[in-house]
Amino acid sequence: MRIKYIVLLAVIILIAFIGFRTISLYTEERSYHFKQTDSTDLSNESFGRVRLHDNIHNPSFVRHYGTPLSRENNDLYDYYHWEGGLETASIINSKDKGDIVRLIIGEGEEGVKTKTSLKTAKGIEIGSTKQDVIASYGSSYYKRTEQGVDIVGYVDHKLGVTIEFWLVEDGKVAEIRLDDTSVN
Repeated sequence: MRIKYIVLLAVIILIAFIGFRTISLYTEERSYHFKQTDSTDLSNESFGRVRLHDNIHNPSFVRHYGTPLSRENNDLYDYYHWEGGLETASIINSKDKGDIVRLIIGEGEEGVKTKTSLKTAKGIEIGSTKQDVIASYGSSYYKRTEQGVDIVGYVDHKLGVTIEFWLVEDGKVAEIRLDDTSVN
């Protein structure tokens, strides 16, 4: 009977180790790309006049976007969907509660197509091509894959910011993420 408990404990520890290692590899993978890519100036980036580190509780943000259409709870951040196709991830706790650490524009949540006029500072929008992205942002980019999607990304080392363009099968932009590099 005691051997069953030892084996069960060993299996639980092994599963926990594999899960932790998978999370670590994902984090290391993103960090690796950031370190291996030359810096691109992303200081002018915003989506619909919203910038990273703006606060969703700020009166000017509330006047422009109102109340969120929906909210997704996450262990690290609150994800909000706003009118016009904007999605934000903001800090849940601390003195920085509500500060935006991720901005997303995309085709919509859960496969629902959303019309959006939002675009990057360099004019890239949903439906732009990979060639448009590279022509606008330059050749100092990294490539990675997540959830089966090809991603082209740029990093601003000085600001600690990345912008990623998620590409669908025909090489068109389906989602754009502007992130603080601390976001996993």
